[in-house]
Amino acid sequence: MKKPSLGLVLLGVILLGGCQNSSTDDLNMTEMEHSSMKMIEVELLITPETPKINEQVRVQATITQDGQKVKKVSDVTFEIWAEGQSSKHEKIKGIKKENGVYTVEKTFQTAGTYNVTSHTTAESMHTMPTKQFKVEGK
Repeated sequence: MKKPSLGLVLLGVILLGGCQNSSTDDLNMTEMEHSSMKMIEVELLITPETPKINEQVRVQATITQDGQKVKKVSDVTFEIWAEGQSSKHEKIKGIKKENGVYTVEKTFQTAGTYNVTSHTTAESMHTMPTKQFKVEGK
């Protein structure tokens, strides 16, 4: 069996090198486009600020991008749990009230400290801000 000549090997390398995929250039363009996009921001509001047991509480997420309310939001899910209860989290789908504004309403049976996280996806971005609040006894 003959060894391939050095010339044939070099020719093969040159030919394969010329067939390089330009996907890295496309990837760099996509990264540049995304880096110029402003991040979405979510402001969480609890009403009333310090609710009492069995009082209806509204949790509101306002989603903005570059100071404007976001019109196309893919998902807003509120995750609510009592402080110290790592395994018992309640997830509630947000209800759209207007562009960029989603809410849920809930009552709490027990006084204590609670956390709410808004799992928000919009404009191909995901953010999960968390806010803590206290529910007081009657």
